[in-house]
Amino acid sequence: MSRTALAAALLGAALSVVPAVPASASTAEYGKTAARDRVLKPSCHDYRYRFVIKAPTNDWTLETYLIGPRGRRLASGVFSSESEDRRDHGVFRICRSNTRPGKFTIKAKLNWYNGSEDHQVWFKPSYFRLHRA
Repeated sequence: MSRTALAAALLGAALSVVPAVPASASTAEYGKTAARDRVLKPSCHDYRYRFVIKAPTNDWTLETYLIGPRGRRLASGVFSSESEDRRDHGVFRICRSNTRPGKFTIKAKLNWYNGSEDHQVWFKPSYFRLHRA
């Protein structure tokens, strides 16, 4: 299975389940995510976030999950070494009608591959706020 097909399969699985991640299981050693505080605009808009990958190989995939102020899954993304740089950005599409202002959480899972070995690690969650205008 190609890495692109794998990334697509992971996205499908990610949309159905976002597992709880114990704080002790997350790390900043292999990368991080970040987003700045912004205004929650009327209608639907893209809100940009950044990521940095520190995988020990050049063959990796990153899954990101956006959790809203009420603890609901709002969006997800999948990135791979075949199409993204180690320092890049993504966007989450957020609609004001589906959420409310507050504290949002970005969870991210990095998978990297070394021959036939697969490795997985969760980044420390990052947080940002969306305020009503």
